[in-house]
Amino acid sequence: MSLFNLVHKSVVIKFADSAQNQFNPEASYVFRLTGVDAMGFLQIQDLKPGGEAGHEAASEPYWINKDLVREIHELNPANVKGVLFTGQATKPGKAKASAKQKPAVN
Repeated sequence: MSLFNLVHKSVVIKFADSAQNQFNPEASYVFRLTGVDAMGFLQIQDLKPGGEAGHEAASEPYWINKDLVREIHELNPANVKGVLFTGQATKPGKAKASAKQKPAVN
């Protein structure tokens, strides 16, 4: 399957060992894939668990090198347990904090 089929969808990413300074290679993380370029980069966006409407964006999209990705597939809503969200869930009645943009990982 082409990565273009996953653009603008929630995806589960497992990172390679070379990304262990930022991500646990054994964990599965949820992101929104917002872009793919011809140079081998993926544009992803942090997500936080949402209500009935689905997951919410928690940051601006940023680019990562696809060589840091070991596995990527579309998020199955039935299997949300066991995946990690990089965005923080907001508590009811609190104002949303502005998300910090992560630097691109090369």
